[in-house]
Amino acid sequence: MSKLIKLNIDGTDVEVEDGTTILEAAKKVNIDIPTLCFLKEINEIGDCRMCLVEVEGRRGFATSCIQKAEEGMVVHTNTEKLIEARRAVLDLILSNHDRECLTCVRNRKL
Repeated sequence: MSKLIKLNIDGTDVEVEDGTTILEAAKKVNIDIPTLCFLKEINEIGDCRMCLVEVEGRRGFATSCIQKAEEGMVVHTNTEKLIEARRAVLDLILSNHDRECLTCVRNRKL
C-alpha cells in the first residue's frame, strides 16, 4: 500500500499517493492548471512551462506536471504573478511560430 500525503491547492485540501505530481493532485479536486506539452505517459518533461504554480515557502515557480506533491505543501495555481508568467511564456512560444497552428505540418505529427 502506497503512502498517502496531504497538501492544499487553492484552499482545497487534497490527499494523494506519494509520487503524485501537483498537476495530478489538482485534477483530482477539479482544479484546472493549463498545459501544452504534457501528455500522460508520453511527454512529461515540463518544457512548455505553462503549468507553472506557486508553492508557499519556495522561490520562483514550480512546473506542476513534473513536480511531486509533498506533505503539507501549499500550492497556488491562479495568482496575478502566475498569470503574467504564463502570458510571457506563451508570448515566447508564439514568437517562434507562424501562429498557424491548425494548418502547421507539426500539428499532424504524433
